[in-house]
Amino acid sequence: MSANHLPSDADPIAAQVLAFGAAHGVDAVSPDQTWELLERTGVPHPGLEFAAWTDTMAFGGLLGPVIVNSPDVRTLVEDLCRFHPMFDRDRIVVARRPTGVSVSVLSAEGGPSHPDTVDAVFALLCRTVRRLAGHQAAPSEVRFRRPTPGDAGVYDALFGRVVFAAPGDVCFFGETALSAPIVQADPVVRSMLWPYAERRATHREVSWAAAVGKLLADGGAELTDVARALAVSTRTLQSRLEAEGTSFAALADSVRRERALGMIAMPDLPVTVIAARLGFATPSAFTRAFRRWTGMSPSRYRQQPDAP
Repeated sequence: MSANHLPSDADPIAAQVLAFGAAHGVDAVSPDQTWELLERTGVPHPGLEFAAWTDTMAFGGLLGPVIVNSPDVRTLVEDLCRFHPMFDRDRIVVARRPTGVSVSVLSAEGGPSHPDTVDAVFALLCRTVRRLAGHQAAPSEVRFRRPTPGDAGVYDALFGRVVFAAPGDVCFFGETALSAPIVQADPVVRSMLWPYAERRATHREVSWAAAVGKLLADGGAELTDVARALAVSTRTLQSRLEAEGTSFAALADSVRRERALGMIAMPDLPVTVIAARLGFATPSAFTRAFRRWTGMSPSRYRQQPDAP
């Protein structure tokens, strides 16, 4: 695989949950709503069902290829914590313990996540490490906040030692499991993917509006292109921006305005050229947009002595 032929960014796991719901006749706008609607239709343990329905690539973006090429389970778990975009704004937290590590799933506010989100994450994680490193990579214990279900055997068969009605949702991995090697890992592929994964993680450390604005300023134009660069679905990106009080259209318009003001300050640059460079279909369409931005036409704006 060459650096010019990296795998395309996949939708994050939240988008996969929505697709899972749609496959079961549920039209939802968020993972939590998907779980609720599926439970109402009689689907038992939607989170576990989802984990069986999807695969490692459901982790989204570059994370699937990165974790497949991790040298051992310890690194895989750390990568999952570092790079995973998660369900909506939920996150995975990895903590070191005297005898291993613990993996928790928390909401954006730091509280408990939806029980089915927890089920899905833990089930996906356990299935993935067993597939890549064998049964010696199984967790030593899994704890759930949820009460003991009537069919607890489903959890026992999947996770091994399970404790219900616990103070929190935690999946424990001991040193034996963490040290289990991932035999098929390719260190060369991993080294190629790592910088891209780091860049996407950096995008998520700033506001979504700031990340989108930067990509637009760097030449991005379409919603699909920007979403792909941030390793999220267009639907997820739009909902994240809405939560920050803005929209893709508003950000694109703002960037376009700033570029227009910069170009209009060049007196020898014709308005027709500026309109074309900014992607307007006609100069008149650019003029209308410019009037909306500044309250005057491009030619009159240029005549203002204090025009920026």
